[in-house]
Amino acid sequence: MKNKGFTLIEASVAIAIIVLLVIIILFSIDAIKSKGRDICRISDIKLIQEGLSMYYNEYSFYPGSEGRIEIDGNDIMSQVLIDNEIMSGVPIDPLNRDNYKYYYESLFDQSDYELIFYLETDSILNRVQGENIIYP
Repeated sequence: MKNKGFTLIEASVAIAIIVLLVIIILFSIDAIKSKGRDICRISDIKLIQEGLSMYYNEYSFYPGSEGRIEIDGNDIMSQVLIDNEIMSGVPIDPLNRDNYKYYYESLFDQSDYELIFYLETDSILNRVQGENIIYP
C-alpha cells in the first residue's frame, strides 16, 4: 500500500510559492497606496491654487508669509483663506509626516507664490518623485 500525502520537499515548495505570492501582493498594495496618496496630493494642491486665485481676484495680491511656511490648517495662509470665506478648510498632506507636507511661500511683495509638495512616486504625469513646486 502506498502512502497518500505530500513529501517534505513538495510541502516546502508549495509553502515557498505561497510566501513569494504574498510578498508580491504586499509590495503591489504598497505601491497602489503610494500612487493613491500622490493623486490626492495633486487634487489638494489644485484646491489650494483655486483658493489662492480667488483670493488674488478679490484683493490683487496673495496672502503674505515670512518665508516658507508649513500648511497645517492653522498657518497664516490657511487662516486668511478661511477667514475670508474663500475656503472652509485647507487640505493637508495625506501622510503629513517627514517631508510629506505642503508648504507655501509668498514671493515678490505678494504678487506671486510657491506651493511645495512631495510625491512618493513618479506616476503622475509631468511630476517627479520627491519635491515639486507649483506657481500660479
